Amino acid sequence: MKDIEKIIDEALKMEPAFELRKDFKDKVLSAIKRSEKVSQRKLYFWMLAGTMTIFGFGYATISYFLPNLLGSFNSMNGTIPNLTPIAVLVGVLIAVIQYLDKRLVKNKLAV
Repeated sequence: MKDIEKIIDEALKMEPAFELRKDFKDKVLSAIKRSEKVSQRKLYFWMLAGTMTIFGFGYATISYFLPNLLGSFNSMNGTIPNLTPIAVLVGVLIAVIQYLDKRLVKNKLAV
């Protein structure tokens, strides 16, 4: 038993016979950055898909349960184009809030 332990200790004291390439560190870092970019793109895709799903579900719910509400907008002459910038602004604000939440809050909680 002691012979086996002695052989293992001697084997662990020896340096490995191979060396890493000079650009090994750079390749590992670039692979990590690439995977972070891919996961970031996936996150943005799912955020967009979730936002569109929420808006679609909201529109479908309103049009199903309150069909006269959406029809009443058609009777207002010229006011529908005035709602478009507000809808775009709300969408942009939601996207900015989600982005800031991810960058400022969740990253600090993970550290």
